[in-house]
Amino acid sequence: MKPLIAIVANQYEYAEEVFHHHPASYVPQFFLTAINAAGGVPVILPLVDRSAISRYVSLYDGFLLTGGQGVSSFLYGEEPLPKLGTTFLQRDLFEIALVKAVAQTHKPLLGVCRGLQVLNVALGGTLYQDLAYREKPSLKHMQIPTADTQPTHHIALTPDTVLAQTFGDSALVNSLHKQAIKQVAPELEVIARSSDQVIEAVQSSAANHQFTGVQWHPEMLLEYDARQLIVFQDLVKKAERV
Repeated sequence: MKPLIAIVANQYEYAEEVFHHHPASYVPQFFLTAINAAGGVPVILPLVDRSAISRYVSLYDGFLLTGGQGVSSFLYGEEPLPKLGTTFLQRDLFEIALVKAVAQTHKPLLGVCRGLQVLNVALGGTLYQDLAYREKPSLKHMQIPTADTQPTHHIALTPDTVLAQTFGDSALVNSLHKQAIKQVAPELEVIARSSDQVIEAVQSSAANHQFTGVQWHPEMLLEYDARQLIVFQDLVKKAERV
């Protein structure tokens, strides 16, 4: 039986011309397509009730946190700086609670873009509220107006990881983020960086956890490079073994 992969939804508060101005929960189709192609069954998990998280964790085989808003700064011990963008506390609290609940199991969880950042914060790490606050010069990490579906910079990969086994020592990725990991959570290790040393991927350092996070959007790059599917195949394969 194919594993069930729960993908946490984002919300539109007032989606003009889409949902007749009604609030709505959604997951970008790219993620649903990627999980299906990787051999899993995608399930959308709405931001409804944190008290039900333990039930969700028992029901599903793997979990996926996607992109979106910035993470609220006080959740990693900082007051908001002027360049901090839009945040969504309800989603922050739901996803952090989910990460902590999954950490009590051996089930896998993948974070993409914002999802990587939430994973890091949930496990005790910190973020740059905006890459402009880094001391070192940065590449263009928010590639707009360049199309999301094309790569724009290289990353260097740590040997002997799933990513390196697929791509070798480097890969081309897209880049759609303003925040990034500052201090890595104790239970995570860095497995990829950009040339300006921004952290691009992490994995669990603890043997009893199956956490992975990537800063780019592999789900958008499948037509450019089918190998990007490995990010989702790894999640699905781990979910099959639980």
